[in-house]
Parts: sequence; C-alpha cells; structure tokens
Amino acid sequence: MVRCTLYIELDASQKAIPKVGFVRPRHSNLIKRSELATYQNSKVLIMALEEKVKEYQNLLEEQVLMMLEEKEQLLNQVIVDEYQKVSEAWKEQQIEWFKVAEHELSRHLKEQEEAILDVKRELKHQIALEVQARLTKLTQSEKLISHLVEVLHSEMDDACKVLQVETEQHEDGVTLSIEDDDRVISIDSKTIIEELKRGLDSI
Repeated sequence: MVRCTLYIELDASQKAIPKVGFVRPRHSNLIKRSELATYQNSKVLIMALEEKVKEYQNLLEEQVLMMLEEKEQLLNQVIVDEYQKVSEAWKEQQIEWFKVAEHELSRHLKEQEEAILDVKRELKHQIALEVQARLTKLTQSEKLISHLVEVLHSEMDDACKVLQVETEQHEDGVTLSIEDDDRVISIDSKTIIEELKRGLDSI
C-alpha cells in the first residue's frame, strides 16, 4: 500500500497559524477549510477579546487613578485639618503663655515699684529728720539772724542802716523788730523755720 502526502499552499494572512492548534488524527496531515474558518473566527474573537481587555484595563486604570487622586485629596485635607488644629492649639498656648508672662512681669514690676517707693519714703523721712534737726538749730544761728537784719533794713529802705533793729531772744528762736515813723516790721526766726519745715513736709 502506497501512502501519498497532500500539501496545501496557505495565504500570507494564514501564516500566523499556531503550531499547536487543532488536534488531528495522526494518520492525516490534512487541514480542513472548516478548521481554517474556525481558526479565523477564533482569531477574530481573540482579537476582539484583547481589545475589550485593553478597554477594561484602561478603564480600570482610570478608575484606580481617580480613586488614588480622591484618596490623595482626602489625605491632604485630613493633613490640612490636623495641621490647622495643631496650629490653633499652638496659637492658643502661645496666647496663654504671653498672658502668664505679662502677668508675672506686671507683678514683678509692681513689686519693684513698691520697693523703690519704700526706699524713697525712707530716704525722704531720713532727710526730713536731718533737715528739721538742722533747721531747729538755725533758730539761734548768728548767720540767720544777721541775714534777717539785712532783710529788715531792706524792707525799710534803710540802706545806710540808720534804723535800729531790736533783738529779743527766746528759748526756741529770736524775734527781730525794726521801726520808723510810719511802720514796724518784725521777723521771728522760729516762724521762718516752721514755714520751712512745712514746706519740706509737703515735698
């Protein structure tokens, strides 16, 4: 028995037929036209499916990108909100710190001011006591009496010192008097010193 082999020339469009394709009986190398048609239809279907897969893949990628953008925006908003909360809390804390610092500074300045006033009062009191003690001694001072005599002559327009100044000694001072035909002027050293003391107390 002689076996014959049949070869079929394929079109260029059919050269992409895969090597592993249809299961044929081992005793035959023939490819039927129906098998070729089935292959062509399968190829078209596969290409259509590939297009659909690409379309769905692109759609899925777009949806994933949109979801990522939404998540990113949401995360950014959460970060902004949290930062705003932390910033507001920090501002409130700073304001509270400034209030406490201002209060402490005011209290410290007030204490310093009171201490300075106490020192000034004490110093003024000591000076007043010292001055009053010296003023008390001045009531019998010869320099003061001499100055008062000059004042009396000046008040009487007695530049030549013709008029006599009468002197009357007291325990706490001296009274000086001068007179002419029209008037009498008297000066008491005690009164002058007391006026000086009152002026000192009012400072």
